[in-house]
Amino acid sequence: MKNVDKKKLAKIIAEKVLNSKRKQNLKETVEKAVRGALLGEKVDPEDFPLKLSDVAADADQARQNVSKGKQDGDAEDDVIEVTPNATFPTSQLKPSQTSMKISNAMGMAISMILGKMPTGGNLGGFISNDNHIMDGHHRWVATAMVDPSKEVGGYLVDFPGTDLIRLLNAITVGKLGIMQGKEGSGSFDQFREGPVKDELMRLLKDGSEFLKPEEVMQALEKFTKLEGKTAIPAAIKKFVGNLGKLTFETPAGAPDRVDMPVIDPDKVKDADVTAAKALSQGEVDWNDPKAPFALEPKEDK
Repeated sequence: MKNVDKKKLAKIIAEKVLNSKRKQNLKETVEKAVRGALLGEKVDPEDFPLKLSDVAADADQARQNVSKGKQDGDAEDDVIEVTPNATFPTSQLKPSQTSMKISNAMGMAISMILGKMPTGGNLGGFISNDNHIMDGHHRWVATAMVDPSKEVGGYLVDFPGTDLIRLLNAITVGKLGIMQGKEGSGSFDQFREGPVKDELMRLLKDGSEFLKPEEVMQALEKFTKLEGKTAIPAAIKKFVGNLGKLTFETPAGAPDRVDMPVIDPDKVKDADVTAAKALSQGEVDWNDPKAPFALEPKEDK
């Protein structure tokens, strides 16, 4: 928990109380201000739920949240800096989900070594200011397996990971009309020596839809600069060593893959451009002051 200067905390509370336009009592306003200051939250978790399924449960509210930022009397308060095509060494970035499979990552890594696909490059997703990638996890981890100094990139958003998930989930529902997340499986445990060795040996024996066993062997020899079977343990050691340079750490409270944002141009044309515009032009009404009635809680029936 952060150490907050008392004067700074008092100022934050005063601003929150002054700017609050919701029908809530003073106690609720103060509690939210204190929670935000102590936990470092930028976004009210009641207004912007962390889970996609919770956002989808009130799609009308999500549509208001992501469209009324310009109607709150302050044209700049909701603007978030977004830098397209920002790049970082793979080792500097962190995941936002645990749903990664060694089979997918190993296949990509072998293809990268063979030159069948580029090593690194644009992930096509968003990156928080605390270095969490929101998408492109398999490409990220595969690049690291081959060369953790290689750069990957995407839209750099000047916003912390947990709160960025909240805003992107609101955009997923309110701007893109996507109500259900992607299923996912896997875990960080798959990127240890045992599972890495098992998957590599499987590919050497059976190949895959995209790789023949002899191509896998060719890749290992190229990767290690060794010939024959001696390349196998050397490649495993190198893969595991490179993975050891990554930080497998998700944002605080990050939900399962099925409740994460879906900013997918294959599902909605130019979805990434739409999301970047909503953030950079202040369309998402996340900051005080809030637009009148935009975030009004529904009356109990």
